[in-house]
Order: sequence, then structure tokens, then C-alpha cells
Amino acid sequence: MSDLLSDDGIEKALKGMDGWSHDDVYHRLFKDFSFDTFGSAVTFVNRIAEIAEEMNHHPDILIFDYSNVKITTTTHDANGITNKDIALTESIEILVSG
Repeated sequence: MSDLLSDDGIEKALKGMDGWSHDDVYHRLFKDFSFDTFGSAVTFVNRIAEIAEEMNHHPDILIFDYSNVKITTTTHDANGITNKDIALTESIEILVSG
């Protein structure tokens, strides 16, 4: 099992990653992304799926309102946020900035 991060540790890790929020009630990180087309949203989701498979850490992914994507991540077996979630959010940020 992975070690849970403290609220302070989570907030510190999220510094510089605009748009990511920490839900301390449901113990998850989440962010919404907007795209111009449904196809662009689907392409983004497919790229995240590839990253998640490589990391063996799978977020919840929702496509909504035609071209918006919500990513939510938590470490289910730890019942909270761990370094796996931080690494995933960092990888997603690299994807969108690249």
C-alpha cells in the first residue's frame, strides 16, 4: 500500500500545477480541461489512458458538455492521495504543456 500524503503535502505538491484542486472530503485530486472539439477531447483521453496504463494508476475520466474532460485521481487501495496521484497529475500537465 502507498503512503498517504498529508493535506499540506498535497497542497505543496500541487503548487505550480494550475487548475488542480484537492477535495479533502472525498480524498481526490481533480481538474477540468476544455477543448475546441469532441475529437480533441477524445484524443486527450486516449493519451491519458496510455499514460495511466504505463504508470498502472488509472484516473476517473469524464467527457462532458461536448468537449470538456474532467480527470479525477485517488489511490483507491490507500483510500486517499499518494505520490502515485501526484505523479499522474504531473504527467498530465506535461502532456497538455507539450
